[in-house]
Order: sequence, then structure tokens, then C-alpha cells
Amino acid sequence: MITLENGHLVLTIRPDLGGRIENLVDRRTGRTWLWHPDVYEPAPRTLPIGASFDDHWTGGLDEVFPNDAAGRFGGRNLVDHGELWSRPWTVLETSPYLVTMRLACRTVPVVVEKAIEVDPDRPEARLHYRLDHRGDAPLPFLFKLHAAVRVAAGDRILLPPCTVEPVTLDFSTIVGRAEPTPWPIAHDAAGEPVRLDLVPPREANAQEFLYASGLGDGFCGVEDGRGNGELLFRFDLAAFPCVWLFQSYGRWRGHYVVVLEPATTMPYDLHEALARGTCAVLEPGATRALDVAVSLTA
Repeated sequence: MITLENGHLVLTIRPDLGGRIENLVDRRTGRTWLWHPDVYEPAPRTLPIGASFDDHWTGGLDEVFPNDAAGRFGGRNLVDHGELWSRPWTVLETSPYLVTMRLACRTVPVVVEKAIEVDPDRPEARLHYRLDHRGDAPLPFLFKLHAAVRVAAGDRILLPPCTVEPVTLDFSTIVGRAEPTPWPIAHDAAGEPVRLDLVPPREANAQEFLYASGLGDGFCGVEDGRGNGELLFRFDLAAFPCVWLFQSYGRWRGHYVVVLEPATTMPYDLHEALARGTCAVLEPGATRALDVAVSLTA
């Protein structure tokens, strides 16, 4: 692992496994913000391109590109959750507060660079992404963060004023109607209001997967219910116009986790997103910069 740290936080990175952020710890409160399964050995490993994301997911902060669900799109066979998360990244530069990595994609003609930079004096890290399209045709794509956050009963999910709707009611156990509603209220199958921002105990045995769109500001996060501060992701709405929100409270594979996913595109099906005009597109020879600030408050 590579470690970046200052007086406020410690951030560890796994170049061997998607270049992901493995852990983010607030030194002032002792809270470890990123989630991993109860049984997890952080040993180096190699996964083939096309491996099942769900079967190998072990938390942390991954990136998903150029797609979510596997399938054929644009004449290409795109793999499950893209290929960034499963492959080792080449480390280009390291310093006490910065690591820069690169990965050349095999499923699409794009070279991806990411720099993870810790502010020397503040409880903040900045994530800088660069997508360099080397193909000769427009490339519709999805890029999103996939940040698995450790939660406890009483924590609160933070979103700006926005509209939320279930990704699919087949997955939902809290929301019962496929209708857009103002955050944080939705309706169950009987039409009764339910709150989506408060984290219930594991015994709730619940799960949800939501799209949040029409964001009034560019942020999402989690507030600690015991007064140990908050984790906040800030981003430009022009780059990330929506947030996907995955919640498993003891139900999906037994996991107790909230996943925050600032995204360029919705819905997850690229064919549908392209038809709706809600799909990000990278023009031939173009470069796209995407930036996210990650901050901790005590």
C-alpha cells in the first residue's frame, strides 16, 4: 500500500487493486470511514478483466468506467463495472502528499490517469481524474465513484435538495413505488412516507438502490450519529450531475454499508442513457478532467 497522511487524516491506496483508496481514517476522532467486509484479508491479488464485481467486492473507494452492467455496447463487449477496479495501476509519481497512477483500458481506447492528493494542512484530499480518448469515434460512457462507507445506526446520509427514485423496485425493500420524490422522503408500497437519510440498525434487514438527480449543490456524504464529524464528497455538477446511492442494512449479501456514487450518467444502462440524452460522451481525441474533493469534519 501507499500511505498519504497529514495531522488530520491517514489515507492508504492499493495500486495493485484498481488503484483504489483502501482506508480513510480521521486522526482526530479515530473513525475509519471506508468499509470492508467483516471477513477480509487485504492481501495482494490479481483478477481477470471481466471478473464479477459483486463476487470480488471488498469495499474501499473504487472507480467505475466506462460502464456499470456488463454487456455489448457500441460494438464492444464491456465487462462488469468496467475494468478500472480489477486491474493493477502503474504508479507514475509519489511524494509525501501525492500519488499519480495510470491505466490504459483494453475494452475502450482510453488512457485514464488519477492523482490522489492530500492537503498538507487541512482534513481534505483531492481526487483528480483525466480521461484521454485515443479513438476515432465518439464514446458514450459512465464514470462514477464507488465509495463504500462504514455506517452505524443513527448516522445520516447527506445530499443537497434533489429528487430520488429507485433504480429498480425489484431490489427495493424500503421504497415501494417507482416515482420520483424529494429527498429524503419516499413512499412504501402502502403509500406511507419513509425516510431515506437515517441509517437503521442492521436488524432492519433492508436494502435500497436509488438515483439522486436535480441536485441543488454538488455534494454527498455521511454524518456520524455520535458526533464524530462527517465525510463529504464535493464535485462540480457539470461533471457529476447525479449521485447513485446504494444502501444495504444487513440484507444484500449480509453487508451493512452505504455506497456513495457521484456519477456522470444515469440510468446504469448505457443504451437507455444515450436514448434519454443523459449519457456522458467523450469525443475523439478529447480529454476530460473530473475532480472530487474529499473532506472530513470533526
